Amino acid sequence: MKKVKEEISRFWKSNRFLLKPFLTLLVIYLMGVSAIILAGVHYADDVARTTYGYAGWNGFSRYVDTVLAHILHADGYLTNIAPLPQLLAVAILALASVMMICVVSGKEVFKLKWTKWIWQVVAVVPLALSPYMLECLSYQYDAPYMAISVFCAVVPLTFRKQKRWMYILAIVIGILMICMTYQAAVGIFLMLVVMITIKEWSTKKNNKEVLKFVLISAGVFLLTLLVFQKILMKPRDAYASNSLPAIDELAPTFFSHLGQYFSLVFSDFKILWLVMMGLIGVFFVFLFVVNSKRNKVASLVIAMVGGCAIIVLAFAFYAVLDKPLYATRAMYPLGASLAIMGIYVASGEKKMGVVLKVPMAVLVWCFFVFAFTYGNALKEQNNYRNMVADMVISDLNEIMVDDAPRTIQTTGSIGFSPVILHMPQNYKILDRLLMPTYSRYVPWMAYKVTLQNGISNLVYDESVDLVSMGLPMLKETALYNIYGDSKNILVEFKDKHDFNVVF
Repeated sequence: MKKVKEEISRFWKSNRFLLKPFLTLLVIYLMGVSAIILAGVHYADDVARTTYGYAGWNGFSRYVDTVLAHILHADGYLTNIAPLPQLLAVAILALASVMMICVVSGKEVFKLKWTKWIWQVVAVVPLALSPYMLECLSYQYDAPYMAISVFCAVVPLTFRKQKRWMYILAIVIGILMICMTYQAAVGIFLMLVVMITIKEWSTKKNNKEVLKFVLISAGVFLLTLLVFQKILMKPRDAYASNSLPAIDELAPTFFSHLGQYFSLVFSDFKILWLVMMGLIGVFFVFLFVVNSKRNKVASLVIAMVGGCAIIVLAFAFYAVLDKPLYATRAMYPLGASLAIMGIYVASGEKKMGVVLKVPMAVLVWCFFVFAFTYGNALKEQNNYRNMVADMVISDLNEIMVDDAPRTIQTTGSIGFSPVILHMPQNYKILDRLLMPTYSRYVPWMAYKVTLQNGISNLVYDESVDLVSMGLPMLKETALYNIYGDSKNILVEFKDKHDFNVVF
């Protein structure tokens, strides 16, 4: 125990200077997600989990989520304990952000005056507050486990200067944890490997050492993924799959899916955001060439290839799948790409330091403001959904004069709240973040009118197709129609908006 106390004391003394940047980022992130937390919305799967208290992650091979959730909720039945999971997620992301700065810039930056490291803190903000990560933070149940996946992608690189077996073990544990929490983060580890590799190459570090680092990192990474796939992964083929296409289809499938991901980025993001992102990439290449001690032409090529690899790796491991997930929550590694290049740019070049940092600062401010816009839009849309749900429940109570059990299904969509429809249409990503939750294949409305609201004789059953049964109309309103008979109820919402929903 004495030795343990001594080790803890030594660790604290050697790392306590990291507390200030951690607390700074924690405050920034808490402010950024405050509108989402205050909205108090049951987001997507939260509706069902709040109703039934189940975990349901093992089917996606996310076993660690299930274990941690039962510990966090102190029970096998998962009651809603929001906003605790979201607050934990923010703290985990703040810690992961500090570690990412240490990996890209080195711990030494935090030993300088705060004016020297505050730019790195600003640069890393997209890791947690990019529009794609905001969906992850909207989940009142899933948020901390998605944050843990980011943390586990970064932490192995902090061991790279330790004994080799420690680094290898850290990679194995980290990658397995990602695969069993939220697999989308798997590319973040390789982004950092690429960044470290090209940075150390540019300083004329021993080529053999650089190559050894790459081979060990990539080799252990791939072997760990293979072990997960062969032993731990459960086959999945629903709205997304975890299977690979045939060998002869692998390359065309990969590039087709990758193109779809980037097409979504260009449609989701505002023009100003895309311009600032482009400038960050240009300044990253420029600064790399200026700082490099190697041949400038070779440095330019390496910087461009490395920068492209860092961005492509945001989506590469989903793009290779036969049927990838295109939802916004699966695209959050793009924020890590921006953070990694932004941290490097934030180191600046003395004569042009401020100029280089302007696009990064503008983009971070845009993301910060959008977080509030999205949080308030989420609340507005939720109020509209609840209003429509109350109307449906009132009509069903009038229609169902007996206690006979009935199957309920919903189809169509309620569309957006009129307030959101009046917003400027250059926030295209809101269409996907505020996806319709009342439809046949996303049956949260059915849960709201059954157990959540006390109509116990209604049971949602997706094994039958009520839409094709030609049920007689029982009620017609401006927002929906109700069809049914003595055994079935179908609520058809009148979709008044062309949703851009991509699973």
